[in-house]
Amino acid sequence: MHNDFTLFTRTYPNGTKVVFFHAYDDDDVRVGPWTTKCRNKTAARNYCNKMMKAGLLIPSKIKPVTFGEFAEGFFDRKSEYVKTQESRGSLTDTYLDHCKSLVGNHILPFFGNSPIESITDDEIDKWLLGFKNRKREGKNGNVIKDRDGNSVGYKNSYANNSLSVINIIFTEAVRQKLITANPCATVRKLKNDCRTVDILTSDEVKKLFPKNPLPVWNNNEVYYAANRLASLTGMRPGEVMGLKGEFVFDGYIKVCGQHGFYGYKSHTKTKENRNIPLLPEMLAILRKLMKKNGNGFLFSENGGVSPVDPKSLRNEFQRALKHIGLTDEEIRARGLSPHSWRHFVNTELQVQGLTIQQVQAVTGHSSERMTKHYTHIDARQINGITEAQAAIIKNGKTVAKKESGEKPVEKKAKSVMKKETVKKTVAKKAAVKRPAKGRGSARVLQFKKKPETKKTVKRKRA
Repeated sequence: MHNDFTLFTRTYPNGTKVVFFHAYDDDDVRVGPWTTKCRNKTAARNYCNKMMKAGLLIPSKIKPVTFGEFAEGFFDRKSEYVKTQESRGSLTDTYLDHCKSLVGNHILPFFGNSPIESITDDEIDKWLLGFKNRKREGKNGNVIKDRDGNSVGYKNSYANNSLSVINIIFTEAVRQKLITANPCATVRKLKNDCRTVDILTSDEVKKLFPKNPLPVWNNNEVYYAANRLASLTGMRPGEVMGLKGEFVFDGYIKVCGQHGFYGYKSHTKTKENRNIPLLPEMLAILRKLMKKNGNGFLFSENGGVSPVDPKSLRNEFQRALKHIGLTDEEIRARGLSPHSWRHFVNTELQVQGLTIQQVQAVTGHSSERMTKHYTHIDARQINGITEAQAAIIKNGKTVAKKESGEKPVEKKAKSVMKKETVKKTVAKKAAVKRPAKGRGSARVLQFKKKPETKKTVKRKRA
């Protein structure tokens, strides 16, 4: 025997607690669960009794949980999902706001009213493929157009980000046993159409920082110093803007903050601080700024109260690029921005021989995968390639002599010759010090003769 229904409480990702119930069909098989939309069991029990008297407790007649109900407040900072994820890693405000935007603009309009258990992989696949036909809209709702007046669509990378977000929500629904399987599991991402990163060349960097660099940077010491620091450290733009005078020390700086859209935060993106050694010349530039801004924000134009605007930093960087000969079209095609210094430094440090772990200690990357993402090594930057090609040609000549019947003179490798020399030396020493063995005879140790001294000569004469 059992009751006509059983109640239990479930916590939504946004932290809201709702009472659900299981019912039993005509074959006495438990089915469900379904929501009562009640916050406590007393109200939920009354709801179920009322539905049972009306003959509506049958599961097929109960309205199931919709995707919109489950996704409500999913990416709020105080939601249960975010709290759970924060206990395992950091989630930035930028990331959470981006997810909220994707849910509100692209996911809920399609799936918000659908029962979460009824959404299929085919529906998600059609939704994903439909991104290419949708036009991007600005904050005012107007369609975004390019310089030629054509409407701008969504890239595959943007659509794939939306798929990742809805996948997170369905994964949580499976974990809470609201659905049995994730419909996103069989949906393939669209092909990658991300723009290839074209980093600054060494020649371009030399032009940006000549012996007299200020004219290149519009005679503005703040923007020159900010970009010079980024070109040597690969710091994130937010970390550069968040650097304060109090974190400049003898021989190094401490990167432990960032400044961006949400203001100043006393931690980096990965919430791991790091110390970066600096050249005396760079430290001298920073200390010069400290005379104006004290222990406040170094790259500031109001005495260290606040850093310069990110848009101004970007505009001055691109203005300097145009000063050395790059056009607007080239800057746009190559995607050059203050963040490009991160790609440049990550690549250059590896070219100079630093290991991935050493590079990460400077750039602050938390994974080898991300370090590789920022690495763009050109074969022309690698020493020893032409020497290796010469060795290939040399080996080819040796093979050619063998085929013609000539006996090539094989030179022993230096390592082999060195080993043979060591073996001979050890053998000589062993021959000198090894005791002579004979059947029935005593062992006699043979030593090298010691050089005669004045004392031994006097004894012989005596």
